[in-house]
Amino acid sequence: MQANLSIKGITVQNIYSQYLLGYYLINRRYQRKLVWSIDEKAKFIDSILNGYPIPMILGANYKKADDSNALEVLDGMQRLNAVTSFIEGEFSVSSHYFNLEAIAQTKAKKDSGELIQKEPALPIDECAKILDYPVPFSIFDESEPLKLDESFRRINTGGRTLSKQDVRQAGSLGLIPESINEAAIYIRKDSSHSNFVDLRNMRSISLSNRGLAYGINLTDIFWAKHGIITQDNIRMSRDEELVAHLLSYIADCVGAQTTSHYLDEIYDSQTNEAEQLARQINKLGKETLLRHFKHVFEELKKTIECRDQNFKSLVFKGKPNKVTQVYQVIFIAMHKAIIQENLKIANYENLQSSLEGIFDAHLTSLNSDQKWTAQEREALSNAVLGVIRKNFAPKVGIDRNLSGWVENLENILNESRTEQVCYDFKMGFCQITGAQSPFLPKVVSKIVKTLTAMTNTKPGECYVIVGVADKESDALIHDTHFGSTSVRYKTFFITGIDEEAKMYHGDLSQLEQKIIQQIDKEPISDEFKAQIKANLVTFSYGAKEICLFKAVRGTEPAMYHEKFYARALSHNEEIESTKYFTFFKMFEKDSALAQK
Repeated sequence: MQANLSIKGITVQNIYSQYLLGYYLINRRYQRKLVWSIDEKAKFIDSILNGYPIPMILGANYKKADDSNALEVLDGMQRLNAVTSFIEGEFSVSSHYFNLEAIAQTKAKKDSGELIQKEPALPIDECAKILDYPVPFSIFDESEPLKLDESFRRINTGGRTLSKQDVRQAGSLGLIPESINEAAIYIRKDSSHSNFVDLRNMRSISLSNRGLAYGINLTDIFWAKHGIITQDNIRMSRDEELVAHLLSYIADCVGAQTTSHYLDEIYDSQTNEAEQLARQINKLGKETLLRHFKHVFEELKKTIECRDQNFKSLVFKGKPNKVTQVYQVIFIAMHKAIIQENLKIANYENLQSSLEGIFDAHLTSLNSDQKWTAQEREALSNAVLGVIRKNFAPKVGIDRNLSGWVENLENILNESRTEQVCYDFKMGFCQITGAQSPFLPKVVSKIVKTLTAMTNTKPGECYVIVGVADKESDALIHDTHFGSTSVRYKTFFITGIDEEAKMYHGDLSQLEQKIIQQIDKEPISDEFKAQIKANLVTFSYGAKEICLFKAVRGTEPAMYHEKFYARALSHNEEIESTKYFTFFKMFEKDSALAQK
């Protein structure tokens, strides 16, 4: 049956009003990030100002769990962002900024101090031309994921100039592209709690550009920081190409190839290459694959940076060449040592010394004009392994960094910006102001209650992290009390719980035992207790120990003390008994939508 399609013009002013209401949703399975530069945005707004025709916005009607309407944007995210960000004064057109007095919403934001008028301001009549411009929309009613996926693929492979990797990703779903995307996001740190992100929140998880104050600074991304992939190439998703080569090797070291054609094939689920790689990933396990990848990446990163080194300057004595291929070779050599041979790094500084100038000493064959092959990659990684193996020692016991419960803290902190109701942070379990207490059971009780409220509010994983302050003033109080120094990550301060454990409990294990004992006393179901205890983990972030609580929504809402709670921003709110029917209905619908 053909989907119902409508073509209409929506004025820029109405677009902005809808934007403020959270009407536009971005599905990150398809659209990873905002990538337009200021010049590209300004050129688009100039077209509107001068009445030129612009491409159509394409979207599908979407019904939220609360039955409110939204639009899933299939094509046009960059254009919608250009419109809304110009109105909010992010950039100028012909050296003039949008006049915040032109519409009630921006005037109110200006009066409250949320927006600041930048000068010179565009005359009101010129702003009116922009606000009255009818942006063409093509909207269809379609809720079947496969049809939406195919629509996106066709839209984005039908003539626009995209990078090879962007073309591969367009509408490509399933185990392989999802694994590659997760691993690439882990490194870029532009993760979001769910696939659907309000357009208003895309800025905080997109890549910055010259003059843009976005959430992820390109220069801070590992690939750019170490000269492995240029900033422009990261924007073109070349980092995901490199990740794809590494993941495919980890999963299938025999079948994985080094060519661009191989990447084309594994992104097409109908090919033999994709079927074989998917079998190997399923055999290993997706979560295991990603844990191995992340662990080797972190160990290599730690090795490079242990004495403030840069990858490119470390491994090359002369002019750098074939940098991404060199990184592949060294990464695979590390994987062979850490995962295949079950070794651990004995001394990071000595290992770093072994990597100094390794290209010039052992990898110059990459300079030849011969085609880069899987056989050459294998031979060179074996050569590098022979050079660096002396810096490894046998591994004893279980490596916590490879356990299934360890999450990447920085990604979780980044995700918290887009889904506040799924994250909460606490400095510790003790009270360090007023009447001091070495351990407060009520802190654990509040954490458990918060987890029930979070899972009742949103599907998916929810976190409470202890050892993190979201205010600098709180971190300073903690540092003064314990004589320690917090580690800053963006707007967060990693205080850790190790000093608290030593001062009041003897060690971390004794504090952990008290936490578990308190969880057993909590007025929640035995199933929820078991889940919290199973997911409870402490892990190291630098020299700081973090305690992570995690819970996942079940088939039914969770109760605390025979009451239901939901999360509203950073607070727990009790559900009134008169609203139980609406609450259960919303819970079921939200859970069903999350399964699509």
